[in-house]
Amino acid sequence: MSDTSQAPVSELLADGIRYERNGVVQRARECFEAVTERADSHPAAAAEAWWHLANVHRLHSRWEDALAAANRGAALAREHGWRDIEANALNIEGAVWWARGESGQARALFTRILDLAMTPATRAKALQNLGSLAAEARDFDEAERLFTESRDAYRGATDQRGEAVSLLNIGRLQMDRGELASARETLEAALNEARQAGDLEMLAGAQLNLGIALAALGLASEAEERITTAYGQFTIADVPSQRVRCLMQLAVIASERHEPAAARVCLAHAFTVAESANLPVERRLVEEQLSALSPD
Repeated sequence: MSDTSQAPVSELLADGIRYERNGVVQRARECFEAVTERADSHPAAAAEAWWHLANVHRLHSRWEDALAAANRGAALAREHGWRDIEANALNIEGAVWWARGESGQARALFTRILDLAMTPATRAKALQNLGSLAAEARDFDEAERLFTESRDAYRGATDQRGEAVSLLNIGRLQMDRGELASARETLEAALNEARQAGDLEMLAGAQLNLGIALAALGLASEAEERITTAYGQFTIADVPSQRVRCLMQLAVIASERHEPAAARVCLAHAFTVAESANLPVERRLVEEQLSALSPD
């Protein structure tokens, strides 16, 4: 473990965020935990660190740790009236409930953030998540409205990473609507934005979704290359939910090549990942895909 005891708090927080976005999990945790230990002298930085730490736990399916950290960050921010920090903590809490299949509870938290948020970038996060919930419910017009409003807010805040998130979600929405050519163009733009922002996790997400679009366009080899690249990054960063998505899409490609045995191997591995990481939504989706798979 690196020595973080003497490093300035601002430096520790910045390093933690950089490690978090590059998938260097242990170093990110060390930095954020070191900041939280200085809550008495640096409460604002500690409140920020708590929600970032919650996000690290969330990405790695440590649900109870994520909720505990998010609650600590929200409580500290609320005590001092730091509304944007509280909103960011509630955003992570909402994402945890959503991942656990509690979309109603997640929606309530995301909606509350809209009342709390003081800056466009913080508001944009809630709009993105509400848009994703609408897309999940196949309310595509509402999802498009929310994603567009979010992207405008990110652009106003000159938040390049946020714009990449917006483009990623808009591209996924276009895929859901069957607008594959537009989705490919949007997701290629998201890939470029993520690359310029220097966010490897976001870059992997763009690779995965672009791969899904390419597969739907019949470009299986190119799609497989994109998705395999994404899977490698998510494996290094240990993000189980995204690993499951990659494996499920590789199974789709194998099935369309009339290789049911290969598809079944991918899905069996996806189920193991979802089961061990306690991902109920992903586990159900894998089971449904397995049951629909043609026999060998």
